[in-house]
Amino acid sequence: MSNGKIHRFRCADCPDNFTYMGPAPSESDGTHLIFGSRYCKGCKKARRFRPSDPKVYPPSWCPRRKRPAEYRVYSYMNATVRYYRDLLKRNGTPMSPSGFEYAPRVKGTIDMEPATFQKALKAQSLSKIIGITVYADDVIEIDDGLRPCFFHIIDKKVEVLLRFNKEAALKNLYEGPDVP
Repeated sequence: MSNGKIHRFRCADCPDNFTYMGPAPSESDGTHLIFGSRYCKGCKKARRFRPSDPKVYPPSWCPRRKRPAEYRVYSYMNATVRYYRDLLKRNGTPMSPSGFEYAPRVKGTIDMEPATFQKALKAQSLSKIIGITVYADDVIEIDDGLRPCFFHIIDKKVEVLLRFNKEAALKNLYEGPDVP
């Protein structure tokens, strides 16, 4: 089961999206800018949204979108961190996962967006979807290029994480049992 809801990424949240509101048509980076038109400057030059493109969500040609999406599985970086977390759980101290105690264990590609991944979790087991063994308290990141989403594995339940420090986790080295 999955807990929480993933909201689709909107172009309004993207720093590359803008609407030209200048007093007269002009040219910028080889693109003619027309008053009231929406543009995406994620490419080498600004690209105008067509009338058939979605009004709110990113179009299929979005330069930030990754196809296929990437996934990373983060585990506790060593046995000591896992032991301390287990002690805190036994004492009844609930803590949300922090990137400072996790390290990337496995990475790969998946042909799903985060919302599709969350729906697939309701029908299939996690190991069938990804194809690897995932342990309790692991964090899974699905990055489609627009916005990465993090899922926390709690026993047989999957919870959507609102905050996870990915940069701190990427700095750590995994010292777990399946390291060669």
